[in-house]
Amino acid sequence: MKLVCELVVERDGKEVFRGKSKSFVQNLAIALMTMLASPASSRVSNVARSTGTVTSTAGSIATIWGEWYSPTTEDGVIANCGGGTPLALNAGDNDDSYGIWVGSGQATVSPTDYNLSSKISHGSGSGQLDYEPHTVTSSYSDTSSYVEIARSFVNKSGADVVVREVGLVARNYWKNSVKVRNDVKFLIARDVLPTPVTVKNLGSLTVRYRISLSL
Repeated sequence: MKLVCELVVERDGKEVFRGKSKSFVQNLAIALMTMLASPASSRVSNVARSTGTVTSTAGSIATIWGEWYSPTTEDGVIANCGGGTPLALNAGDNDDSYGIWVGSGQATVSPTDYNLSSKISHGSGSGQLDYEPHTVTSSYSDTSSYVEIARSFVNKSGADVVVREVGLVARNYWKNSVKVRNDVKFLIARDVLPTPVTVKNLGSLTVRYRISLSL
């Protein structure tokens, strides 16, 4: 079996780049190990069953949890409703805190990258793009399977916006009925496009990451 991650970039509905994403970063390996190491054994109150240390998008060292149990009571409050996710990517509309990001920088990719070289923020101001919600699609068969996450960006800035890099930012999030217990955003992939893509005013850009497994 062969595992491939493909990156596709479209401008105004037309494909302008298609190629293999070769730029998963060190944070992803740490996150996968954290999840695979979770024993899923009997419940232990208020314990993260497996942890890993990543560099967050803020540049700080942060602990992520592969699994976590909430105690029956915590801080004097019944807290037996809890849950979370070790590796979320599908941020909602206008949310540029995680998920697929785009940027204007073109620094060489490094395995220790923790942020884009120069992120383009969500908004309608100068140099900004409007971040749309993600879509996630998948297909499974005996010979090939894939999962794809995509996000579109709309230029409402009134001028051209040039995109030179794209990336994937994951979210490690856990909470219970008392409060949020862990919330870390961290880069897991960064790709510099071989040719910059200019998004005209009122134009759109769509970025797709597709992970495929095939014979």
